[in-house]
Amino acid sequence: MIAAADGISTIVATPHITEGVYDGSDRDEQISRLKQRFRENDIDIQLVPGAEVPMSTCISAGREALEKLAIGGGPYLLVETGEATPEQMGQAAYSVRLAGFYPVFAHPERTLLAQRHPDQLAEIISRNEAWVQVTVASIDGLFGKSVKKTWEQMAKAGLVHLIGSDAHSGRVRAPRLSGSYQELCNLVGEKAAGIIMLENPQQLLAGEKMRSPEAFVQPSSRSIWSRLRR
Repeated sequence: MIAAADGISTIVATPHITEGVYDGSDRDEQISRLKQRFRENDIDIQLVPGAEVPMSTCISAGREALEKLAIGGGPYLLVETGEATPEQMGQAAYSVRLAGFYPVFAHPERTLLAQRHPDQLAEIISRNEAWVQVTVASIDGLFGKSVKKTWEQMAKAGLVHLIGSDAHSGRVRAPRLSGSYQELCNLVGEKAAGIIMLENPQQLLAGEKMRSPEAFVQPSSRSIWSRLRR
C-alpha cells in the first residue's frame, strides 16, 4: 500500500460531509470494512474516523452532531474552507469553539482569503484558537504558483500547524507525506518542521493541545505577514 510504503502509520478518514447528500452515517461501517481488508493484507496502518465538515454544518449543527464528526471523537474538527468570506470563516470557527471543539481549517491556502487577505486569516486563527492544515498537493504545486506561494508565506508566518495528504486516489493526490518534510525543513527549519509533521499530528490524535511552530521558524524565513502569537 502506498501509505505504508511512505512510512505512514495512521490515516484519518475524512469523507466530505455534504448537506442533503452525505451525512457520514455509514462512515464507521465503511472504516470497519477497510480495517478488515488491512488485516487480511497485513497492512499495519491504524484508521481513525473523522470528516471534512462544511462551514454551514459547523454553524447549524449542535454539539452532539459535531462530536460524531470530530477526529477520533476528540476535540478537533476538520473544517472545509472552500471560498468562504472572512465573516463565514469566523462564524464557523466561533460556532465550533462554542460547541467545545477546536477548528482545523482544511487547505485554506487554496482560498482567495489567504491569498489576498492573509492578515484577516491570521486574525481568525488567533481569535478562535483555530489551526491550519495545508495539503501536500499545494506544497507540490499541483494547484498552481499562487497557492504554492501562499502556503510558503503561511508557513514562514507560523500559520501552518499540520500537513495532510488529502488523498483522493492512488495516483494524483496519493497518500504520501514524506516528500514534504525536507521541503518544509528547508523553508522553516528542522525544529518548526518537526512540530508540524511529527509532534502536532500525535497531539491531535491524543486529543491534546497542539503547538504553534511560529517561535521556532528560522529567522531567515520569517514572513512579512503579520504574525499573531497564541
